Amino acid sequence: IGDTFTITSHQDSNALVGLGYFISDKNSMGMSYGLNGFYLPSTSVSGEVIQEDLFTNLVYRYRVTHYPVYAVAKSTLPLYSNKSALTLDIGIGPNFMYLSGFKERSIDNGITLSDHAYLRHTSATFSATAGIGFKLNQILGNIPLECGYRFFYLGQGRFKPRTDQLLTSLRTGSAYANAVLCSITV
Repeated sequence: IGDTFTITSHQDSNALVGLGYFISDKNSMGMSYGLNGFYLPSTSVSGEVIQEDLFTNLVYRYRVTHYPVYAVAKSTLPLYSNKSALTLDIGIGPNFMYLSGFKERSIDNGITLSDHAYLRHTSATFSATAGIGFKLNQILGNIPLECGYRFFYLGQGRFKPRTDQLLTSLRTGSAYANAVLCSITV
């Protein structure tokens, strides 16, 4: 029958750090293309294990870290003057999802033993991003400042079983992120 893993809590907020490189397309107004890479630090997920779909004797916890890399197209639409612009970003690429720290703990005073069923695992999943922003072209001398919203679809990860005798696979489900971010162009 296998075990069922329920989610009782997960960490919903975090920070991200990113770096991008763009090349402007001289033939089309306001278009640039490039690469973006991000680091989303570790978040945690925890829940209960229903063993053989009958008994809730264990709780579990794990951590997940994301390293998405995107091929990005960016459109910059000038507003009333050359001092500001609206920006639109869209990108696709792999997300290197690192799952670690899987631990189980007995909740029935040690009667049930932990399975220690899963190993850490890194997998590359399909990922996409889209964003909209507002750019001020001369905020720090000639250095522009852009602030906006970005949505990330980060894919689904899975843990590697310790043994092939396990009937249950542990998957993360779809991971998403919403971010308010600011960037400068140098």
